[in-house]
Amino acid sequence: MALFFSDLYVNTVAKGLLQPGEQVLHRVSGSHAPWWSMGIPLFASQYLVLATNQRLVLVQHKKGFFTGDRMESVDTVPWNQVSEVKMSGFFAKKKMRLKAQGSTGPVDLSLGVMGGMFEIPKNVDDGKAIAQRFGQMKALPS
Repeated sequence: MALFFSDLYVNTVAKGLLQPGEQVLHRVSGSHAPWWSMGIPLFASQYLVLATNQRLVLVQHKKGFFTGDRMESVDTVPWNQVSEVKMSGFFAKKKMRLKAQGSTGPVDLSLGVMGGMFEIPKNVDDGKAIAQRFGQMKALPS
């Protein structure tokens, strides 16, 4: 079972992480499970991706055995350091592929993005919008 991010939680996290003058344009919730996890939920991570007018903010959440759900790490990636953002898949179950050079090292994520009742409203649509924004930023001359 994935973590549920309410609008209140997303807005609170965004308010604490954004710089003055920065605005959240899109937000996506996705899950990442390494190949070696064999589908065990304890080893999976849930990401909250905030796309702002200046950067991508990747907030990693994990489930703990005794500690419960917790925010594990925060990584920021300026738009000019992002090398790939793709959305693929059918219907409400999509994959978002992110490649970038983050503040803590290289970022290479494949997130399962789902739509539905227990997800952020417009979760899949915002994922598509982030990929579209990346394509627009990439097309602009430097």
